[in-house]
Amino acid sequence: MVWDEWEQIKAEAAAGHDRDLQGSGAGGTPGTADLKTSAQGKRGAIKALVEVIRPGLDKAGVHADETTDDAEREFQGWATGAGLKDAHDEWALQVSGLKARLAQEQELLGRTKRDFQLFEHGVESSLMRIARGPDPRRDA
Repeated sequence: MVWDEWEQIKAEAAAGHDRDLQGSGAGGTPGTADLKTSAQGKRGAIKALVEVIRPGLDKAGVHADETTDDAEREFQGWATGAGLKDAHDEWALQVSGLKARLAQEQELLGRTKRDFQLFEHGVESSLMRIARGPDPRRDA
């Protein structure tokens, strides 16, 4: 099956048709390819991380810190106060870990977007060399 698809791609390149890895373009049926990536989707996810999710996490983390600090002070010297402190320390660790993970995901989304673009350009370049045929200068 893969070989048949490769042969079809080569034939389309030789015929001068444009095609990308998402299966769109001349000769391809949008939405039918196995490999799909959406630069727009990755851009939207990165924007959501930068503008909504990460700032929202910061805001929620600070709010929880402030209210928990108040409760810890009110229950100081009681077992409840010690329990709140332990829970608050764990909360801080979890928020810190989530912040780091979201920053990593943001970086990886950006890198994936670039990697797919570079890969697609490389495949396109290879297909164009196939479509042009052998270099006549090499036969001379």
